Amino acid sequence: MKTAFDLSSSARTVMGAGSVNTIGDILKSNGIKSAAVLMDNGIERSGIGKKVKDLLTASSINVSVVNDLPREPGVPDVNAVLEKVRKIKPDAVVAVGGGSVLDIGKLCSVLTLSENSILDLFDGAEVPVHSTYTVLIPTTAGTGSEATRNAIIAIPSRNTKGAIVHSRLLPDLVILDPALTLSLPPGITATTGMDALCHAMECYFSKKANALNDLLAIDAIKRIAHSLRKAVSDGSDIDARSDMLLASYYAGMCITLAGTNAVHAMSYPLGTTYHIPHGQSNAMLLPFVMEYNLKALPEKTKVIAECFGYDSLNSSEKPYQYLINELHALLVDLDINTSLKSFGVKSEDVESLVNAAHENRRLMDNNPLDLSKPQIRAVYTRLMEER
Repeated sequence: MKTAFDLSSSARTVMGAGSVNTIGDILKSNGIKSAAVLMDNGIERSGIGKKVKDLLTASSINVSVVNDLPREPGVPDVNAVLEKVRKIKPDAVVAVGGGSVLDIGKLCSVLTLSENSILDLFDGAEVPVHSTYTVLIPTTAGTGSEATRNAIIAIPSRNTKGAIVHSRLLPDLVILDPALTLSLPPGITATTGMDALCHAMECYFSKKANALNDLLAIDAIKRIAHSLRKAVSDGSDIDARSDMLLASYYAGMCITLAGTNAVHAMSYPLGTTYHIPHGQSNAMLLPFVMEYNLKALPEKTKVIAECFGYDSLNSSEKPYQYLINELHALLVDLDINTSLKSFGVKSEDVESLVNAAHENRRLMDNNPLDLSKPQIRAVYTRLMEER
């Protein structure tokens, strides 16, 4: 096992039910006098956005709200948000929501006072200095964006998703308040929770895996195995919600430490072309991709199987088969759709998906084994046959 690692994280992270109530005092103590609060329409309707705004206002911080952020943003969407934030000229950006909102918040931290465009960064320009104080408040437990150096944005003009990765994107403050996830609907709880599981499992199997990554990944997997079903069946279970939020955060740290691989490489073209939500596409792919990856690292497979209840002394199954069965059972129990056809994917589209996934060498080269085009095609084809 590799013991060397390099972990960059937020300057400060606060976790606990009700921890969002500290935001005003923390920002005020850092000299913040004005803030732009970023959210999507769902967060605004939930009342969470108003709560954050009121907490800031109560601390004499001038607040401007940008409340039309898209769920699966592309470069034009981010440019529109960035233009609004540049006009506001805030001391701080507070991003409240799911991974896409948090990623936009991170981009604002380096671009608000810069003349660079997002495409400039994708085309190799240096990421500007982190110039705007940034707060990330996740309201879903899945993306782990609050813990990563990554911003993942669709590039419609190039029919792909791109990743901007730099330590300058890391936030100044992360607030992990499980109470803010209590109103999350069961379906989104399920798919975002599976997203966190994908992060943890992929990073655990990553070629860059190391001692700290493995420690965090296994803790995340244990929490998800214990609490995801509970959080979906009873959204008011604060203990399950806390487990999932912490698991998501740990899995996000794993992305920084080791990185994801084949599941995400195959997921991206589904999101870019068919606008399938990221957690949904990851969830569908996970069991089928793991049928290949689990065979590459049998010792690690046994450890994950044990997180899901495998007992070698009392089981007639091998860890590999037990875990595959558990992953498929999890999708059934969470009522997650596994049919690509239901999202508009056609048989003649499979080849373009295969090519797009195979060409994503940033992720595919980090997979524990080399997946060939026929193997990738077989996964997509099986999902075309699902009902």
